[in-house]
Amino acid sequence: MSDSLEIGLDVDSKEFVPAVVDCKAGDRIPNTKAGIAKWLKTLPPRCQVGMEATGRHHELVARMAGQAGHRVYVINPRLIKNYAKATGARGKTDAMDAQVIARYVKKESDRLREYVPRSDEQQQMHDLLRKRQTLVETRARLEQSFEVTKSAPGELADILQAMASTLSELESQLQQLGRDGEHGALYKRLLTIPGIGPAVAAHLVYYMTRWPLANANAWIACTGLDPRPNESGGRTGRRRLSKQGAPVLRQMLYMAAMGLKRCRGGQPLYDDLSGRGHSSTAVFNILARKLARIAWGVFKSGKDFDPALLKVGQARFLQA
Repeated sequence: MSDSLEIGLDVDSKEFVPAVVDCKAGDRIPNTKAGIAKWLKTLPPRCQVGMEATGRHHELVARMAGQAGHRVYVINPRLIKNYAKATGARGKTDAMDAQVIARYVKKESDRLREYVPRSDEQQQMHDLLRKRQTLVETRARLEQSFEVTKSAPGELADILQAMASTLSELESQLQQLGRDGEHGALYKRLLTIPGIGPAVAAHLVYYMTRWPLANANAWIACTGLDPRPNESGGRTGRRRLSKQGAPVLRQMLYMAAMGLKRCRGGQPLYDDLSGRGHSSTAVFNILARKLARIAWGVFKSGKDFDPALLKVGQARFLQA
């Protein structure tokens, strides 16, 4: 067997199916420490192992495979779905999905980012952020549901009060972890940026320190706020956001941009961009992208925010 074997895994909560390009898929492997350890002993060294991001189901096998010396890639499921369509996949089973992933890794491994396991602090931050987001989304759905049905307002008030209490506790834990954690100084510096509150700062700290990023452009691409060209022949279409990054990070930066408008100096910026013909949504996306760049500058410089960056017409701020 080759020492650069490409392996695709189709992972669920209880088991996973491994496959090698142009070979029959292997047996189902229990997605447990014992099952994974036994399977890893059968592999040659330095394999390339790919799998889709599946919530938390992929994390154990990804971490253990990395610790065993293999190169691990956790891939956006949308990329695998599109690749399967483009290559004419004729069906969908766990074994076929694992084969598609293996072929994708073989063709695209030089462009994929290797998986980096979270540190204990990053895992704690990740869990708190996920719980917070789940609670916020559930509360919004409940409010919308009760508003539509116009029923049981008393019950809704009790539920929302309990949720508010839980949310407050989660945010207190996030603030404490942000202040006292490894990147506490960065967390505090990010809070000096207008529009960025504790929840946004916690998201920024997590995502800016989660992976090694080459530069500010790589960071903006990570947020999904980077505009992509839309040109063909002599036609130049409207640029749109890539939306390739974490949706929750993009959402938090958008909310920070809305908060910036209410801060001192924020309204003139909003009016200036609106006066250029941008819609309200486009203006907030532009401001969100600029806030992300400013946050990156604070991160790399180790200095507090410079208010001069938010002056209307300031060249560095208005740079595309």
